[in-house]
Amino acid sequence: MAKKNPPADITDFHSDSEEVSKTQKKRMAAEFRELARMITEMPKSKQQKLDLPEAFQDAIQTAHKITSHIAKKRHYQFMGKLLIKLDHVAIQEKLNQLNDLDGHYQIRDEVINAWIDRVNEDESAMVDQLFLHHDHDLISTFRQCLRNLRKKPNDTATRKKLFQALRQLDEQQELPHPMSFINSTSS
Repeated sequence: MAKKNPPADITDFHSDSEEVSKTQKKRMAAEFRELARMITEMPKSKQQKLDLPEAFQDAIQTAHKITSHIAKKRHYQFMGKLLIKLDHVAIQEKLNQLNDLDGHYQIRDEVINAWIDRVNEDESAMVDQLFLHHDHDLISTFRQCLRNLRKKPNDTATRKKLFQALRQLDEQQELPHPMSFINSTSS
């Protein structure tokens, strides 16, 4: 009777001396596959911020070339195994930081859009607020974009330039929500 070979442990799921069940190993392997898929599908600019090793970057390039569903699934499984061998905790932390940063920009975008919406109603108070805390060159760029928006109110390119000017001001020092100081000045 031939001996059965013990299953090869391809993962390092053991934490200290605790046993990890087969179900937990499968769940973790699925999480690594999903992480590999997420990294592959994200824009290259974000991938570069993750500082991925060259072997994993090569695997990403290969994944983009694969068109078959099953082959892609197998390749993500291979990439999951690569993640296990790499410092997957550090990669996950960097990914979380990037996602937190995206959330921060979403909040800041809401404030900037509120500025654009309110600037027509009370421009002088808003510009006075900007002069208190921001660089005058950036404010003059903002005012020029604002004048251009008044000339062409339905032009999306002009609105985008105004948004970018406000984004530069916000990056220099976060803009307060326009309702916070307009209400205080009108009281």
